[in-house]
Amino acid sequence: MVIPNAIPEYTWSPTHYNNGADFVYSDAATQPLFELLSLQSGERVVDMGCGTGELTLRLQELTGEEGLVLGVDANESMLEIAKKNGIKTLFCCDLQKFVMPDKFREWTGTFDAVFTNSTLHWCKQDPHGPVKAAMSLLKPGGRFVGELCGHMSALGIRGAFSQVLKRRGIEPADPWYFPLPADYAKASHT
Repeated sequence: MVIPNAIPEYTWSPTHYNNGADFVYSDAATQPLFELLSLQSGERVVDMGCGTGELTLRLQELTGEEGLVLGVDANESMLEIAKKNGIKTLFCCDLQKFVMPDKFREWTGTFDAVFTNSTLHWCKQDPHGPVKAAMSLLKPGGRFVGELCGHMSALGIRGAFSQVLKRRGIEPADPWYFPLPADYAKASHT
Protein backbone atom coordinates (compact mmCIF):
# COMPACT_ATOMS: atom_id res chain seq x y z
CA MET A 1 0.00 0.00 0.00
CA VAL A 2 1.26 3.46 -0.91
CA ILE A 3 -0.14 6.48 0.89
CA PRO A 4 0.45 9.67 -1.12
CA ASN A 5 1.40 12.85 0.71
CA ALA A 6 4.87 13.68 -0.59
CA ILE A 7 6.01 17.20 -1.18
CA PRO A 8 6.23 17.66 -4.98
CA GLU A 9 9.80 19.02 -4.88
CA TYR A 10 11.19 15.47 -4.68
CA THR A 11 11.37 14.50 -8.32
CA TRP A 12 13.89 11.70 -8.45
CA SER A 13 13.85 9.41 -11.47
CA PRO A 14 13.82 5.77 -10.35
CA THR A 15 15.42 4.65 -13.62
CA HIS A 16 18.23 7.19 -13.48
CA TYR A 17 18.82 6.50 -9.81
CA ASN A 18 18.97 2.73 -10.21
CA ASN A 19 21.24 3.00 -13.27
CA GLY A 20 23.57 5.64 -11.84
CA ALA A 21 23.65 4.88 -8.13
CA ASP A 22 23.40 1.10 -7.98
CA PHE A 23 26.55 1.10 -5.82
CA VAL A 24 24.33 2.41 -3.02
CA TYR A 25 22.68 -0.98 -2.60
CA SER A 26 25.55 -3.22 -3.72
CA ASP A 27 26.46 -6.18 -1.51
CA ALA A 28 29.95 -4.77 -0.96
CA ALA A 29 28.59 -1.45 0.31
CA THR A 30 25.71 -2.80 2.38
CA GLN A 31 27.01 -6.03 3.95
CA PRO A 32 28.60 -4.20 6.91
CA LEU A 33 25.30 -2.38 7.52
CA PHE A 34 23.28 -5.58 7.50
CA GLU A 35 25.77 -7.21 9.87
CA LEU A 36 25.49 -4.25 12.25
CA LEU A 37 21.70 -4.28 11.97
CA SER A 38 21.62 -8.04 12.70
CA LEU A 39 17.90 -8.42 12.03
CA GLN A 40 16.16 -11.52 13.32
CA SER A 41 13.10 -13.27 11.99
CA GLY A 42 9.94 -11.64 13.31
CA GLU A 43 11.46 -8.23 14.00
CA ARG A 44 9.90 -4.93 12.95
CA VAL A 45 12.02 -2.45 10.97
CA VAL A 46 11.56 0.88 9.17
CA ASP A 47 13.57 1.62 6.02
CA MET A 48 13.94 5.42 5.93
CA GLY A 49 14.57 6.54 2.36
CA CYS A 50 13.71 3.15 0.88
CA GLY A 51 13.74 4.40 -2.72
CA THR A 52 12.83 1.64 -5.17
CA GLY A 53 13.11 -1.01 -2.47
CA GLU A 54 16.24 -3.00 -3.30
CA LEU A 55 17.44 -3.00 0.30
CA THR A 56 13.90 -3.10 1.66
CA LEU A 57 13.46 -6.46 -0.06
CA ARG A 58 16.49 -7.75 1.82
CA LEU A 59 15.00 -6.47 5.06
CA GLN A 60 11.76 -8.35 4.29
CA GLU A 61 13.75 -11.54 3.64
CA LEU A 62 15.61 -11.17 6.94
CA THR A 63 12.50 -10.52 9.05
CA GLY A 64 10.45 -13.21 7.31
CA GLU A 65 6.68 -13.57 7.22
CA GLU A 66 6.44 -12.97 10.98
CA GLY A 67 8.21 -9.62 10.72
CA LEU A 68 7.15 -6.19 9.51
CA VAL A 69 9.09 -3.88 7.21
CA LEU A 70 7.81 -0.34 6.64
CA GLY A 71 9.36 1.54 3.70
CA VAL A 72 9.29 5.34 3.73
CA ASP A 73 10.44 7.66 0.94
CA ALA A 74 9.74 11.25 -0.14
CA ASN A 75 9.25 10.33 -3.79
CA GLU A 76 6.05 8.74 -5.02
CA SER A 77 7.61 7.39 -8.25
CA MET A 78 10.32 5.59 -6.26
CA LEU A 79 7.63 4.04 -4.05
CA GLU A 80 5.63 2.86 -7.06
CA ILE A 81 8.69 0.90 -8.22
CA ALA A 82 9.22 -0.41 -4.67
CA LYS A 83 5.64 -1.64 -4.65
CA LYS A 84 6.18 -3.39 -8.01
CA ASN A 85 9.36 -4.90 -6.56
CA GLY A 86 7.32 -6.56 -3.81
CA ILE A 87 7.57 -4.19 -0.88
CA LYS A 88 4.42 -4.79 1.13
CA THR A 89 4.04 -1.71 3.34
CA LEU A 90 5.03 1.77 2.15
CA PHE A 91 4.20 5.40 2.59
CA CYS A 92 5.37 8.68 1.15
CA CYS A 93 6.74 11.30 3.52
CA ASP A 94 9.52 13.87 3.81
CA LEU A 95 11.69 12.44 6.60
CA GLN A 96 12.53 15.96 7.73
CA LYS A 97 8.85 16.60 8.49
CA PHE A 98 7.92 13.07 9.47
CA VAL A 99 4.28 12.35 10.24
CA MET A 100 3.12 8.78 10.71
CA PRO A 101 -0.09 8.19 8.72
CA ASP A 102 -3.18 7.53 10.82
CA LYS A 103 -3.47 3.95 9.58
CA PHE A 104 0.04 3.19 10.92
CA ARG A 105 0.01 5.45 13.99
CA GLU A 106 -0.39 2.52 16.40
CA TRP A 107 3.04 1.28 15.25
CA THR A 108 4.81 4.37 16.65
CA GLY A 109 7.32 3.28 19.27
CA THR A 110 7.09 -0.42 18.37
CA PHE A 111 9.97 -0.97 15.92
CA ASP A 112 13.03 -3.05 16.77
CA ALA A 113 15.15 -1.14 14.26
CA VAL A 114 15.27 1.84 11.94
CA PHE A 115 17.52 1.43 8.90
CA THR A 116 18.69 4.08 6.45
CA ASN A 117 21.21 3.97 3.63
CA SER A 118 22.47 6.96 1.61
CA THR A 119 19.53 9.13 2.62
CA LEU A 120 20.27 11.40 5.56
CA HIS A 121 22.85 13.54 3.75
CA TRP A 122 19.99 14.77 1.52
CA CYS A 123 18.12 16.06 4.59
CA LYS A 124 19.66 19.51 4.68
CA GLN A 125 16.49 21.50 5.42
CA ASP A 126 16.07 19.87 8.86
CA PRO A 127 18.85 17.34 9.42
CA HIS A 128 17.60 16.47 12.89
CA GLY A 129 14.09 15.64 11.65
CA PRO A 130 14.90 12.08 10.52
CA VAL A 131 16.76 11.35 13.76
CA LYS A 132 13.81 12.55 15.84
CA ALA A 133 11.50 10.45 13.66
CA ALA A 134 13.67 7.38 14.21
CA MET A 135 13.65 7.90 17.96
CA SER A 136 9.83 8.14 17.93
CA LEU A 137 9.51 4.93 15.91
CA LEU A 138 11.85 2.78 17.97
CA LYS A 139 10.76 0.82 21.00
CA PRO A 140 12.99 1.15 24.08
CA GLY A 141 16.34 -0.47 23.32
CA GLY A 142 15.73 -0.36 19.55
CA ARG A 143 18.53 0.06 17.01
CA PHE A 144 19.13 2.93 14.57
CA VAL A 145 21.58 1.80 11.87
CA GLY A 146 22.48 3.79 8.82
CA GLU A 147 25.05 4.94 6.33
CA LEU A 148 25.46 8.47 5.09
CA CYS A 149 28.14 10.75 3.82
CA GLY A 150 29.79 12.41 6.77
CA HIS A 151 31.70 15.58 7.49
CA MET A 152 34.22 16.43 4.74
CA SER A 153 32.83 13.77 2.35
CA ALA A 154 33.46 14.27 -1.34
CA LEU A 155 35.32 17.49 -0.61
CA GLY A 156 37.39 17.36 -3.82
CA ILE A 157 34.40 16.64 -6.04
CA ARG A 158 32.30 19.32 -4.39
CA GLY A 159 35.11 21.86 -4.72
CA ALA A 160 35.72 21.09 -8.40
CA PHE A 161 32.01 21.20 -9.14
CA SER A 162 31.70 24.59 -7.43
CA GLN A 163 34.60 26.00 -9.45
CA VAL A 164 33.07 24.84 -12.76
CA LEU A 165 29.72 26.42 -11.88
CA LYS A 166 31.32 29.69 -10.77
CA ARG A 167 33.29 29.95 -14.03
CA ARG A 168 29.95 29.76 -15.81
CA GLY A 169 28.48 32.52 -13.67
CA ILE A 170 26.38 30.19 -11.52
CA GLU A 171 26.51 30.46 -7.75
CA PRO A 172 26.58 26.84 -6.49
CA ALA A 173 24.25 25.59 -3.80
CA ASP A 174 25.31 22.52 -1.86
CA PRO A 175 22.35 20.08 -1.74
CA TRP A 176 23.92 17.85 0.91
CA TYR A 177 24.31 17.85 4.65
CA PHE A 178 27.55 16.26 5.87
CA PRO A 179 27.37 16.14 9.67
CA LEU A 180 29.80 15.31 12.40
CA PRO A 181 28.76 12.29 14.51
CA ALA A 182 28.13 14.66 17.42
CA ASP A 183 25.49 16.49 15.36
CA TYR A 184 23.30 13.39 15.22
CA ALA A 185 24.11 12.40 18.79
CA LYS A 186 22.63 15.71 19.96
CA ALA A 187 19.49 15.19 17.87
CA SER A 188 18.90 11.72 19.28
CA HIS A 189 18.79 13.08 22.83
CA THR A 190 16.38 15.98 22.32
